[in-house]
Amino acid sequence: MIAEVLLDCAAMILPLFGLRRLRKSKATPWGVRAGNLVRLNLYFLSATIFDVLRNLGLAWAAYGLQLSVGFIFAVVGLMAANLYFCPECNSLREAWSRLKSRTSLLLYEGIVFGWVGVDILFPSLYLPVTVMLLMAGAVYPAALFRAARTRAKPVHVKNALTTLSVTWVLFITLSMLLFALGAQPPVLPISVPLAWEMAFLTGSILFFTMTLSAANPLGSVKFPSGQLVPETIIKPGHRYLVLHDSGKRAITFLASTLKDLIDSGSRIIINPPTSGWLVTSLTQAEPRFNEWRKNGKVVMSDVETDQESPREGLSERLSFGPVSNIYLQEINKEDLQDSLQPPDSESDKHRASAEILMLDSSKAPRPQLTEFLRQNNGVELLNLSESTQPFSSLFGLEHQKLRGSIILFEYDNTADSESAVDKFLAEGLSNAELCVLLTTKSSKLYRAIKGRRMIKIIAASSLISAPDELPDGEMQIP
Repeated sequence: MIAEVLLDCAAMILPLFGLRRLRKSKATPWGVRAGNLVRLNLYFLSATIFDVLRNLGLAWAAYGLQLSVGFIFAVVGLMAANLYFCPECNSLREAWSRLKSRTSLLLYEGIVFGWVGVDILFPSLYLPVTVMLLMAGAVYPAALFRAARTRAKPVHVKNALTTLSVTWVLFITLSMLLFALGAQPPVLPISVPLAWEMAFLTGSILFFTMTLSAANPLGSVKFPSGQLVPETIIKPGHRYLVLHDSGKRAITFLASTLKDLIDSGSRIIINPPTSGWLVTSLTQAEPRFNEWRKNGKVVMSDVETDQESPREGLSERLSFGPVSNIYLQEINKEDLQDSLQPPDSESDKHRASAEILMLDSSKAPRPQLTEFLRQNNGVELLNLSESTQPFSSLFGLEHQKLRGSIILFEYDNTADSESAVDKFLAEGLSNAELCVLLTTKSSKLYRAIKGRRMIKIIAASSLISAPDELPDGEMQIP
């Protein structure tokens, strides 16, 4: 008995160090991303404490142990779903509001807590229900970790997600095997003394590794959503009116934007009425456009009522499908007279969607356009019909010459440097390019740009100790 208790106590050391590290990074049990890791370590400590009580002769502690193991499986599934389906969520409540419509997650959590209930009420069914739990645990979280890794761009984030996936699969195979070998009464033909305690030691090392892997990217325990999802100027949950002249700039913008959105897991739905110009131009500009249509990543909603729609695979039926729907539609001058209605789609009830409205600038009288934007103040305007170059013109250059360049801009403290930066950002937005501003919270520039739409702000502050992401997308760094 003494050996068992000592091994359990040794298994508590690394989770306590992990919690201490997470606490220094301001992680809380009710958060997501880092909050999931906090809960994972707490549930593991809970399981270890119940095992100590079980070794001391308290039979009821076995029920607490099984419940704690169930919570470990549940929180890992939630963490994987959060990283893939809604990495931009900043609270557990927000994440759950987005994830509760995911049938795949609900099925996984049902298997986990069903295992707990069946194991407590019907101990004779321990082996078959445990095999089912291990199969679900090995497939679902690991698949979501891999899917999130495929979508992420920075190498260090890819490596962190690989570590999460590998360590979790190792826990499933090694620790749970040891639990089975140490079960009393035996559930396997052989039984190994101290197997349960060795399982806790193994799990302790693996979960501490998971904690470190999530703490490494950017020196923070929090994954910025921009590290997990390709950043585009089009954000789920927003509406955009794109003015164009049917030229190359509009098609180039759409082709590159749709590619990044599809890579991030979104589905593009092209609503009627749609002219042949849009589809034909996208087909010519993006070689994979027809492939996207074939596999259902781009859907022509006006033809699906007459033709057979793309078949949904098992992952689609279980909601292991698109993270968001992006609606693309051409509108005319007559459509500017009405207020916009949200897309009528039941699938978007718990899923962030975006809408891109394409309007030919020759069909958009300025007074009517101004009134439309006033009535629909949530619509963000992208004017691709006029190529403005207020910053490039300062140096007598074309905008294309600036792309990919590094410019050292020297200025005097008494000069109006904010005006030059404002021109730089305005030029980027007029060319539908994602603009990022790195500054400090105490600067005049931050106060001038804060709240500006379609500009990503990374602000340094002395009031925080670890990087964080605000609900509006602003990144805070120490």
